Amino acid sequence: MTRETRGPWYLLTGVILGFIAGLLYAWVISPAEYTNTHPHALRSDYKDAYRAAIALAYSATGDMTRAIARLGLLNEQDPASALAEQSQRYLAEGYSYETALALARLSAALGEVPASAPRTATSSLLLSETPISEGAATLETEPAPSETVETPNETTTPEGTDEGLPTATETLSPTPTLTRTPILTFTPLPTRTPTPTLAPPFVMREQALVCEPEIGDALIQIIVQNNAGEGIPGVEIVIHWGEQEEHFFTGLKPEMGWGYADFTMTPETNYTLLIGEGGEAVSLFVPECSGDQGERYWGGWRLVFAHP
Repeated sequence: MTRETRGPWYLLTGVILGFIAGLLYAWVISPAEYTNTHPHALRSDYKDAYRAAIALAYSATGDMTRAIARLGLLNEQDPASALAEQSQRYLAEGYSYETALALARLSAALGEVPASAPRTATSSLLLSETPISEGAATLETEPAPSETVETPNETTTPEGTDEGLPTATETLSPTPTLTRTPILTFTPLPTRTPTPTLAPPFVMREQALVCEPEIGDALIQIIVQNNAGEGIPGVEIVIHWGEQEEHFFTGLKPEMGWGYADFTMTPETNYTLLIGEGGEAVSLFVPECSGDQGERYWGGWRLVFAHP
């Protein structure tokens, strides 16, 4: 009688078929469905939509505290740079300009929060509320009640016992007057209306000619800072030349600083640069530089802007 000898291949074949069947069931027949998941577990495009919704809500309400709390659910190390990067990406990919601007404004607002302040704490740098006067009711009372009592006029004529004497006459006329008029006036509390306080416009603090060929020809280097000298990401920069214009934001090159941005000019072209809303307009042209050997090349500018 011949005994058939089987090799280990049938076991390996069964394992492979079981693995394929498991993948087919898990991915096609009954894939996992996530509901009510945490924001930090979202896919990257859903995180973008989440940040955009937060930025639009902040633009409408100016509530920095709620915006910081919502962004904290993403568990990102630097939400300001993430907002600035998404804003620039939205502009490049043709998304709504209003959404990109809202992302940039929120990024700039987060850049204004001091580093020592916790991100989940209440921040009122860009939000001021109308103060509420104390006291909900005012009681106005007239001076103490006055009581007027006329002194009784008494005229007494002793009664005579004899006839012929006049009879006694007694007159009593008390006239008390009581006046008490309390007036209670309720003064309603004023409406508590949060009003966003716009940051002051940026002004140019420094303009320096840059003649360094290794940096690049005709390059505008822009640095935007707060009052403490720290770079602010997400600040919108608008540059015009001829009938064209371009929008870009600071903070997209963190290796150069959060408040850094640059733009390459074209020689023999005049430019107008605007920083933020209501900022100072700066007219620029491409300067010409000379080297040690007398060679000529195009230079650039280094501009520093800050709050006044």
